[in-house]
Amino acid sequence: MEKQFSREDRLMKKLLNEAGTEKPSAAFKNNIMAKLEARNLVIRPYEPLISKTGWILIAVFVSITMSILFYLHSDISLSNHINFNFMKKLNFPKIEMSRNMQYAIAFVALFFLQIPFLKRFMDREYRL
Repeated sequence: MEKQFSREDRLMKKLLNEAGTEKPSAAFKNNIMAKLEARNLVIRPYEPLISKTGWILIAVFVSITMSILFYLHSDISLSNHINFNFMKKLNFPKIEMSRNMQYAIAFVALFFLQIPFLKRFMDREYRL
Protein backbone atom coordinates (compact mmCIF):
# COMPACT_ATOMS: atom_id res chain seq x y z
CA MET A 1 0.00 0.00 0.00
CA GLU A 2 2.90 2.34 0.82
CA LYS A 3 4.36 1.70 -2.64
CA GLN A 4 1.11 2.79 -4.28
CA PHE A 5 1.08 6.06 -2.34
CA SER A 6 4.74 6.76 -3.00
CA ARG A 7 4.19 6.08 -6.71
CA GLU A 8 1.21 8.46 -6.75
CA ASP A 9 3.21 11.07 -4.85
CA ARG A 10 6.05 10.91 -7.37
CA LEU A 11 3.57 11.16 -10.24
CA MET A 12 1.83 14.19 -8.69
CA LYS A 13 5.16 15.94 -8.05
CA LYS A 14 6.24 15.31 -11.64
CA LEU A 15 2.94 16.66 -13.03
CA LEU A 16 3.08 19.76 -10.80
CA ASN A 17 6.68 20.48 -11.81
CA GLU A 18 5.79 20.18 -15.50
CA ALA A 19 2.73 22.41 -15.20
CA GLY A 20 4.46 25.05 -13.11
CA THR A 21 2.70 27.71 -11.07
CA GLU A 22 1.11 30.88 -12.30
CA LYS A 23 1.99 34.25 -10.84
CA PRO A 24 -0.84 36.75 -10.36
CA SER A 25 -0.48 40.21 -11.80
CA ALA A 26 0.62 43.13 -9.64
CA ALA A 27 -2.92 44.54 -9.48
CA PHE A 28 -4.57 41.21 -8.67
CA LYS A 29 -5.65 42.21 -5.15
CA ASN A 30 -6.91 45.61 -6.32
CA ASN A 31 -8.95 44.00 -9.14
CA ILE A 32 -10.64 41.59 -6.74
CA MET A 33 -11.40 44.32 -4.21
CA ALA A 34 -12.89 46.51 -6.94
CA LYS A 35 -15.16 43.67 -8.07
CA LEU A 36 -16.28 43.02 -4.50
CA GLU A 37 -17.07 46.68 -3.89
CA ALA A 38 -19.01 46.86 -7.17
CA ARG A 39 -21.45 44.17 -6.03
CA ASN A 40 -23.33 46.65 -3.79
CA LEU A 41 -24.31 44.13 -1.16
CA VAL A 42 -27.31 45.11 0.91
CA ILE A 43 -26.86 44.15 4.55
CA ARG A 44 -30.21 43.31 6.05
CA PRO A 45 -30.83 43.87 9.75
CA TYR A 46 -31.14 40.87 12.02
CA GLU A 47 -34.49 39.18 11.78
CA PRO A 48 -35.34 36.39 14.26
CA LEU A 49 -36.27 32.99 12.92
CA ILE A 50 -39.54 32.93 14.88
CA SER A 51 -41.25 36.30 15.34
CA LYS A 52 -42.79 37.52 18.60
CA THR A 53 -46.30 36.71 17.37
CA GLY A 54 -45.09 33.23 16.45
CA TRP A 55 -43.75 32.69 19.98
CA ILE A 56 -47.00 33.99 21.45
CA LEU A 57 -49.04 31.60 19.30
CA ILE A 58 -46.78 28.69 20.24
CA ALA A 59 -47.07 29.55 23.95
CA VAL A 60 -50.86 29.83 23.72
CA PHE A 61 -51.11 26.53 21.85
CA VAL A 62 -48.86 24.71 24.33
CA SER A 63 -50.67 26.15 27.37
CA ILE A 64 -54.11 25.25 25.99
CA THR A 65 -52.94 21.75 25.12
CA MET A 66 -51.36 21.22 28.54
CA SER A 67 -54.44 22.50 30.37
CA ILE A 68 -56.75 20.24 28.35
CA LEU A 69 -54.51 17.24 29.05
CA PHE A 70 -54.32 18.14 32.74
CA TYR A 71 -58.06 18.49 33.18
CA LEU A 72 -58.89 15.54 30.96
CA HIS A 73 -58.33 12.86 33.60
CA SER A 74 -59.02 14.88 36.73
CA ASP A 75 -62.24 15.57 38.56
CA ILE A 76 -61.48 19.29 38.69
CA SER A 77 -63.34 21.56 36.34
CA LEU A 78 -62.28 25.12 35.55
CA SER A 79 -65.69 26.64 36.14
CA ASN A 80 -69.34 25.92 35.56
CA HIS A 81 -69.12 27.43 32.08
CA ILE A 82 -66.14 25.42 30.83
CA ASN A 83 -66.53 21.70 31.22
CA PHE A 84 -64.35 19.01 29.69
CA ASN A 85 -66.68 16.09 30.44
CA PHE A 86 -67.28 15.60 26.74
CA MET A 87 -63.59 14.68 26.44
CA LYS A 88 -64.04 11.77 28.85
CA LYS A 89 -66.64 10.23 26.54
CA LEU A 90 -64.14 9.99 23.67
CA ASN A 91 -62.33 7.04 25.28
CA PHE A 92 -58.74 7.77 24.33
CA PRO A 93 -56.56 4.66 24.48
CA LYS A 94 -54.17 4.40 27.41
CA ILE A 95 -50.63 4.18 26.09
CA GLU A 96 -48.00 2.86 28.47
CA MET A 97 -44.46 3.96 27.59
CA SER A 98 -41.23 4.20 29.50
CA ARG A 99 -39.88 7.62 30.41
CA ASN A 100 -36.97 7.20 27.96
CA MET A 101 -39.36 6.49 25.11
CA GLN A 102 -41.38 9.59 25.96
CA TYR A 103 -38.22 11.73 25.89
CA ALA A 104 -37.16 10.18 22.59
CA ILE A 105 -40.52 10.90 20.97
CA ALA A 106 -40.49 14.46 22.31
CA PHE A 107 -36.99 15.18 20.96
CA VAL A 108 -37.78 13.68 17.55
CA ALA A 109 -40.99 15.73 17.39
CA LEU A 110 -39.05 18.90 18.24
CA PHE A 111 -36.48 18.03 15.59
CA PHE A 112 -39.14 17.62 12.91
CA LEU A 113 -40.83 20.81 14.11
CA GLN A 114 -37.62 22.77 13.52
CA ILE A 115 -37.05 21.58 9.95
CA PRO A 116 -39.64 23.84 8.22
CA PHE A 117 -38.43 26.90 10.17
CA LEU A 118 -34.80 26.18 9.32
CA LYS A 119 -35.61 25.52 5.66
CA ARG A 120 -37.49 28.80 5.38
CA PHE A 121 -34.59 30.60 7.07
CA MET A 122 -32.05 29.04 4.71
CA ASP A 123 -34.19 29.86 1.67
CA ARG A 124 -34.48 33.49 2.74
CA GLU A 125 -30.86 33.83 3.76
CA TYR A 126 -29.20 32.19 0.77
CA ARG A 127 -31.93 32.55 -1.87
CA LEU A 128 -31.95 28.85 -2.77
